Amino acid sequence: MKLNNIYMIWKIGKNVYENQYNYENIIKKYSDYYSYLFGNSYMFTRENIILMKKFYLSFPIFYDRLENITWNQYKLLLSISNKKERMFYFNLSLLFNSDYYGTNTFINNRYFYRI
Repeated sequence: MKLNNIYMIWKIGKNVYENQYNYENIIKKYSDYYSYLFGNSYMFTRENIILMKKFYLSFPIFYDRLENITWNQYKLLLSISNKKERMFYFNLSLLFNSDYYGTNTFINNRYFYRI
């Protein structure tokens, strides 16, 4: 399984959300477990595990189009608190097949507020 696999990230977020009340320190446990399993402590920091949970909550139904942009683009999108604005930039990124810098440009130029 690739580390940048969006489905894996979505699934981790789902597991964290579903088990958050069943275990103490679930974020730390998932961070430690996946860092050990994949040997990538940067990808599975506590902050990233929290973002994975937020990713699952923002996109609760996984579908193929989620794989069309990168995790770094999702981290940009997840920094937007307005759901309509976040989805606007998500769809804009898909429409123009943009990379991280393209998505960042859309957000920085505030295209959502120009319509």
